Amino acid sequence: MVSKSKRVLALVLTAMMASAALAGCGPTEVTQTQNSTAGETTESKAAGDSAESGDGESKASAEAVDIYSDEMIKNVKDKMKEEAAQTDGVISLKVWCSGDDLQFEKKLIKEFEEKYKSDDGSYSFKIKASGAIGEDNAGGKIIESPQDGADVFNFADDQLSTLVEAKAIAQVSDVFQNNLIANNTEDAVGVCSINGTPYAFPKTSDNGYFLYYDKRVFKDDSEVASFDDMIQKANSNKKSVYFNLTNGWYNAGVYFTAGVKIEYKDGKQTTTFDSDEGLAAAKAMCHLAESSDKGFLGTAGSSGDNAAVQKGFKEGTLAAAVIGTWMGPAIKEAIGEENVGAAKLPTILINGEQKQTESFGGYKIVGVNQFSKYQITSQALAYFLTNPESQLKRYNERGLIPTSNEALADEKVKVDPALKAINDQKAYAHAQGKSVSGVFWASNVGGFGGEIVAAKGKIDDAALKKSLKDLDEQINK
Repeated sequence: MVSKSKRVLALVLTAMMASAALAGCGPTEVTQTQNSTAGETTESKAAGDSAESGDGESKASAEAVDIYSDEMIKNVKDKMKEEAAQTDGVISLKVWCSGDDLQFEKKLIKEFEEKYKSDDGSYSFKIKASGAIGEDNAGGKIIESPQDGADVFNFADDQLSTLVEAKAIAQVSDVFQNNLIANNTEDAVGVCSINGTPYAFPKTSDNGYFLYYDKRVFKDDSEVASFDDMIQKANSNKKSVYFNLTNGWYNAGVYFTAGVKIEYKDGKQTTTFDSDEGLAAAKAMCHLAESSDKGFLGTAGSSGDNAAVQKGFKEGTLAAAVIGTWMGPAIKEAIGEENVGAAKLPTILINGEQKQTESFGGYKIVGVNQFSKYQITSQALAYFLTNPESQLKRYNERGLIPTSNEALADEKVKVDPALKAINDQKAYAHAQGKSVSGVFWASNVGGFGGEIVAAKGKIDDAALKKSLKDLDEQINK
């Protein structure tokens, strides 16, 4: 009797051949099954909940396989050889990632090339990674011109719906779907899926922000409970608390806290900035900005967030910063790992009441261009960049929190204060994919925060209301 694992392997190899054949079809034929719309949530169901595999098993319950077994490696190589034959034996891929991750991703790509190198010299790789188009705008660039875009690209999960709607992103191949589901947390699989079908590979679970602080100034979490108390103590130590109000990604947390509705549904972006709640949020930002140069720093200036935070902790001018895990290694290097604390965001004063500050929360994920000539190779690379081993390496080198269950179980990851801070903030975090689209980012939401900081909060209610009305008019078209 054939074992279940052998039967599953045979099914996967059959699916691989089907995927290779499908990759050669025209885009209209390929995308006939892509009936999801931008308005459908990326978090509604874990991938495969309602889908059926070829033998009637649900994909969620089907058995995963050893992707890196000798048999699987050989079969993937055979498919790579077929793909390479189209282009004189050379597989040329473009990869887009963040500039901060570029060197790390290049190392993983080298490992991938070594694992899948041709045994008989029949094909070679030419994989070029670039950090010029980052995770924040990769999806938009792919949609603009998918045939000129990267074969494999890293992006924030809020871009997935529009990529699927534009039919610019390939579904995750059946070869990798079961492993993707088994390897990662349910939430991570959900944000990579539309209607239960995975379209991307989860990479990190920390596309959000929380608080890093210097434990030599703030002894424990009880001393980082409110922005007001923190700013006062930081000022007494001739330092500042950093919260970039000139960036719409960060200041959106204040609007959420006040009750402003920021939603992306059925392909339409809506906001309620022009409201009592919007005014309350703007006045809360004014309150923080009044302490500029007196314990509060609300702008990165021309240097950008990462450089401002790194410099501030290194030079001793910052006591705390609202930022994400990508800055963890730099902060640890600047003040010593033993002095680094992390916590959910402090409360903020809104309408005379201290309220828990909310935030964006999300994931960084990896997609394959629907128009890539090398579908099997691209899918194999995307999976390799996000497999449990690569996620743990990324954490150890870059400090980015994994989505892999195996990596999350690592002892070093489990005790990272950033992991607890992210988990504590999750109850107050809004999913980007359900909240914002490119229309939001193109608005003046960051610029309005900049005006508040530049004026050190000295803006009257009438002017605030006008700016809030302008924001709604920009967005709610």
